[in-house]
Amino acid sequence: MRLLAALAPVALLVAAPPLLGCGGAPAADAGVCAGAGVCGAGHCVAGRCRPASALPSPIDARRVLLPPADVAVLAEDGGDAAPGLPDAVALGRAATGDVVLLLRFAPTFGVDADIASAFVVLEPTPLAPPAEGALTLEVARILDPWRSETATWGRQPRLSIPEPAAVVRRRPTTPLRIDVTALVRGWARRRLDDHGIAILAPGSDAVGAAYSMGISQGTGPLLEVYVR
Repeated sequence: MRLLAALAPVALLVAAPPLLGCGGAPAADAGVCAGAGVCGAGHCVAGRCRPASALPSPIDARRVLLPPADVAVLAEDGGDAAPGLPDAVALGRAATGDVVLLLRFAPTFGVDADIASAFVVLEPTPLAPPAEGALTLEVARILDPWRSETATWGRQPRLSIPEPAAVVRRRPTTPLRIDVTALVRGWARRRLDDHGIAILAPGSDAVGAAYSMGISQGTGPLLEVYVR
């Protein structure tokens, strides 16, 4: 679907701030969380259960922010609808069906960069109604070349086996960070079947969680990478 021309893939390098945890309900996967009280002796930080000594963003790392070079929203109920990027997308909404968010980035860090952590960041849509419950999202590598102008639900690229990656709070008030560290570290291997990151949301909630695509409000999806 439509290229975000307004977001040129230029990195923003700043000192790495500490990442804060978020509140919500537990996911089925023990390593993915959205709040306190579900990680045993560890802590829920940036969507993952982590030991108290494990910082997701080391203090000696640089934060690199990358807008997508291309992005597409594929909705099950949209079928082979004409391309076009919505202003916001309600992830998990039953009426929309399953949603696949395709993201491709143009890294500005070298292939030998020491990647401490990486997150896809989604900004909640202001004043959107809350979901009925917490939602679990999955991530996968995109294995085939694709373009937003031609990608549809019926013509979407192949994906790797999806894995649980984040839990969306019922009423998100802060940006959602989806941990994609392993996928971004894999870019250094120059795999020929690396064509971006897919976020998958099953349509299982009456309302879903709305996130900005950056057309008229908000920043849209970003890749936040911590490089040492």
